[in-house]
Amino acid sequence: MIPSTLLLLAGLLIFDPVELFAVNMAGILSSSTIVCYFSKYLGFDVYFETKYGKYIRKIRGGLTDKELQLLAGVFFPLVPTDLIVYVASSLRIPILKCLLGVFIGEAVINTFYILSTTLILKL
Repeated sequence: MIPSTLLLLAGLLIFDPVELFAVNMAGILSSSTIVCYFSKYLGFDVYFETKYGKYIRKIRGGLTDKELQLLAGVFFPLVPTDLIVYVASSLRIPILKCLLGVFIGEAVINTFYILSTTLILKL
């Protein structure tokens, strides 16, 4: 759960903006995949289902057909992407839907960071 914003901004000194976007997105998607599978491996979904089953069913019911919108919300900078992926995995959201939502949300914020920093550095 280390924010990659500073690494992204420092990467502009080394990489071309398009290359930086591709490298950063590959890193985010691979770490999201690891978090998803690791939380499934540890069985957090089973633990939360047995301990807080009533709440999990309520949350799962409220998220039906809205998972992608929730996951695309990772563009909000104060919410760690890994935490959202962990919760999505605990709620048994399919990994491809999870990664698609992460890609959409992170693509928005990374594009903003890269373009704004590039414009500032050119001034």
